[in-house]
Amino acid sequence: MASDDKRLFLAFPAEELAMMLNPLQDRLALPGRRIPSRQFHLTLRFLGALGPPQSTSIIKQLSQMRLPHFTLELDHLDCFPRAKVVWIGPTRVPEPLSRLHDELTLRCSALRLGPPHKAFRPHITLFRHDCAVKLPSITAIHYRPTRLCLYSSIQSEQGPHYEILESWPLT
Repeated sequence: MASDDKRLFLAFPAEELAMMLNPLQDRLALPGRRIPSRQFHLTLRFLGALGPPQSTSIIKQLSQMRLPHFTLELDHLDCFPRAKVVWIGPTRVPEPLSRLHDELTLRCSALRLGPPHKAFRPHITLFRHDCAVKLPSITAIHYRPTRLCLYSSIQSEQGPHYEILESWPLT
C-alpha cells in the first residue's frame, strides 16, 4: 500500500440506532470487543486501499448516481465465524438496496477496482473477536438511512477507527 493510499469503504452511518443497539449489546453481554455506537454503520461495499486518483474517480461516480431511500428491518442476529464478528441485519434485503449495490459493483468494475471480496450481506457489527454459538431472537429494529458515506478505515492498537471523507444524501 502506497503511503498516500487509504483503506476505504462505502457505508450508511447508523449511530442513530445506538438507543436500540446499545441495550442489545448489554443483553448479549459477549466477551468480545464491543463496537462503540459512534462506529455503527452498514457497509455497502469495501473498496480497499485506494490512491488519490481512484478515490477521486469513485467520488465522481457516486456524485452522478441516484441514491434511493430504503428501509431495512434489522430482525436477525448472526455471526461470521471466520471473522469472529457478531452482527445484526435484515432477513430480507430491500430491492432498492440490492439495485444500488449492483450498480455500484458495475461502476467499481469499470474503474478496475475489482469485485467485492464477499457476497453482499448487509449488517451492522455489534462485537468483534467473538462468535456466540446460540444467539437469541430479537425484536426487529427499523432503520432508514439518510446518507451514504465514503469512510476511511484507520488502524490503531485499539482497533479500527472510521473517518467520514465524503457524504451523499439518499433521495
